[in-house]
Amino acid sequence: MRSKLFVAFLLVIALALLSNLMFGHRIMKDFAAYEKGTREDHIYWIIASVESGYSHGGWNMRSLESSLRWAAMLRFDCRVEDLSGRTVMSSAQAVNLLGEAMRIRMQIVQPESKGAPPYENYPLFHMGNQIGTLAIRDITAPADSPLRKKEHIFKQRGRQFLITSFVIAGGGALFLAVVLSQFLSRPVRELKRAAETLAGGDLSVRLRGTGADEIGKLKAAFNAMAEALQREDSLRKRLTSNVAHELRTPLAVMKARIEAMMDGVIEADRAGLESLQAELDSLTRLIGSMEDLTKAEAGFLKKSPPEKVLLREFLEGIVTGMEPLFMDKGLKLEIAGGQELPVFTEPEKLEKVLKNVIKNAANHTMEGGVLLKYGFEGAMFYVEVKDTGKGMAPDELGRIFDRFYKGKDSKGFGLGLAIARELIEVMGGSITAQSRPGTGSVFRIVLPRGKER
Repeated sequence: MRSKLFVAFLLVIALALLSNLMFGHRIMKDFAAYEKGTREDHIYWIIASVESGYSHGGWNMRSLESSLRWAAMLRFDCRVEDLSGRTVMSSAQAVNLLGEAMRIRMQIVQPESKGAPPYENYPLFHMGNQIGTLAIRDITAPADSPLRKKEHIFKQRGRQFLITSFVIAGGGALFLAVVLSQFLSRPVRELKRAAETLAGGDLSVRLRGTGADEIGKLKAAFNAMAEALQREDSLRKRLTSNVAHELRTPLAVMKARIEAMMDGVIEADRAGLESLQAELDSLTRLIGSMEDLTKAEAGFLKKSPPEKVLLREFLEGIVTGMEPLFMDKGLKLEIAGGQELPVFTEPEKLEKVLKNVIKNAANHTMEGGVLLKYGFEGAMFYVEVKDTGKGMAPDELGRIFDRFYKGKDSKGFGLGLAIARELIEVMGGSITAQSRPGTGSVFRIVLPRGKER
């Protein structure tokens, strides 16, 4: 990237040089056009002045002298001729008629004898009739004359200005090319090294200097990616460890019982087989929980279109399906309020979440029951699951949504609430819990009310 940036700056310098040359050429061309236009204006003024010196069928010699002296001052050598080709008066004659002092001063505009340009002929008219011809040519001033020196100085300074401006712009661009190519490519090189380190397995690598510009945002995105990878790697390791632990215990019990039956230590009776079946059921539940967790993670990548749900009717269906669980334990499962509220959400995910939360509440409630509340909060709706269980201590409350975290008296695998949080986040909502020992717990689910598509 550094070499590409340097080449880009060199291209900028080349373009600056090209534009400088074009600018210089344009200035000189415009200056030449200005000189040409001015010369043409002067010639037409001289013609008009000479023509005004003709009246009553003859030339006014005093007027011609003045016009030709003025032409000489404008650096033109002129000669007025009549229709027969006879010279009426020339610039040299007009100057020679001056006094000595003026004649000396006018010598600077006298035509040179060598290398003088040819005359250009212009017809002269009076009252629509041609009265003669004006022969005119430029006076080539000596190389050491003040006028020629001024022209030379102007052109020389123009070229010097263009060269100086290019040196300053080109040199500055070259300096910036070196400095900026180093400066701009440095964070990219850092990002490249960090990516190589990350690919090598070091997930702790982080980039400094995140900011609001594009490079800073890129660094922040890289750090977020590295943190996510590190977090997922930690979860993967913990998940592997927890799954191995959860599988090892029932398998070890089953192996010991089967070996005992084979050795005749215990009889292979109904009680022994029921014990083995209980351990198999435990393994089946664990596998089912793992499948639920996998589905929840897959849901992160795909959000289902929302469907219209009548909230109370939806909750009544869940209560009806879970009532046997509560009746077996002598508990109540009720819904507070009677207003029907329509929402647009993902019913399959919401049902899974509520069943996990309600089942968790039932497992930790010995008397009383569970109360469901629901309602609107602005653009959101909420469902609360409140139980009359034993409650939780603050340190336990902060970990209940972690995967495989189980309380002291929990008989599950610590995945139900983790799955619930995964699904709620997929749906764009949140789930929180409030609890104190001896006062029960309240789980609050908040989701967007949504709208029909």
